[in-house]
Amino acid sequence: MFKFNFDVDDTEQSTNVNHTTQNQGPTSLQAVVPDAFTELFLADALNSLPSKISYSPITISLASGGELSLPRRDLFDARFQLISQNPDDPDALEQQSINTQSALHFLDAPSDLVPLVYEGGLKTWECSLDLARYLDGISSQFDVSGKRVLEIGCGTSIPSLYILHRIFSSPPSQNQTHIHLQDYNASVLELVTIPNIILTWYLSEAAETYRKSEEWADPPLELNISESLKDTFLQSLTTYGVHLRFFSGSWDTFDLQTLGGNYNLVLTSETIYRMESLPNLAAIMRGACNAEGSKDVDDYLCLVAAKVLYFGVGGGVAEFVRCVRDLDKGGTVETVWEKTQGVERRVMSVKWN
Repeated sequence: MFKFNFDVDDTEQSTNVNHTTQNQGPTSLQAVVPDAFTELFLADALNSLPSKISYSPITISLASGGELSLPRRDLFDARFQLISQNPDDPDALEQQSINTQSALHFLDAPSDLVPLVYEGGLKTWECSLDLARYLDGISSQFDVSGKRVLEIGCGTSIPSLYILHRIFSSPPSQNQTHIHLQDYNASVLELVTIPNIILTWYLSEAAETYRKSEEWADPPLELNISESLKDTFLQSLTTYGVHLRFFSGSWDTFDLQTLGGNYNLVLTSETIYRMESLPNLAAIMRGACNAEGSKDVDDYLCLVAAKVLYFGVGGGVAEFVRCVRDLDKGGTVETVWEKTQGVERRVMSVKWN
């Protein structure tokens, strides 16, 4: 068992709790085959939501000055959803899918990470805030509206939430923005990624009219998930030209051919901690940014936020840079932001040959 610190969660998501990675999980979770590439459809995810979700804010210090508060679903609330799905069935846990089993286990002990079972997506990690801060700093030079965006290993999806906050806080546009989010665990997408997106929309200017029309418009850190809310959310996506798609599964099965073309912006944070996964991660980035060399190098950004070193598990910046360089038709890595005090962190820009 290895330990290293890199989370910024509150209460159950408390600051500076050890992040633990282990080679095996509980007996019921051992010897699993890596999850295959699968699309989770938004309509299905919306139908699976409970009638209420609770949330807490997280604050990002923006590069442009000031702070931005983004909502995240509470982990205890996600746990309650899983338990309540089969409240009267003593055998419910054994009947649930491996994704649901692992999600419930790691909601009880969210600092654990088990390769090929659970990859840490239920928590918010520090470098995702760094990446959102960096995106804020370049927002005047790189307008995401009308672009294609892919966030790999999204988890609570803070960088994508920042992008959506900007879109929903601006006037509706004719631009069509495609935002695709991937995480190893489908349960992470269902329990935190999609709820966080709904919460970000609900607290934005895009939902102001809807909030004012509801008697329960501003409950304290709790949101009623009504059919009216879901319908209005989907209508807002159309109004603001936002197209969302969600994918789960291991990177070695990730099928870029089904996703509609290259991306203008590829994002990932806290995903380079494991040596074995680096070649697949780099291959996805290269294919997404510059498939078959059809995209000019100035038309895309490929950004990676990470700790310089992940103690005990072998990954880190040096290993990632080496993997990018050594990949067939490899690339170059440039540090565009760094924190040198305490635990060293960087945001890196990757350019592909």
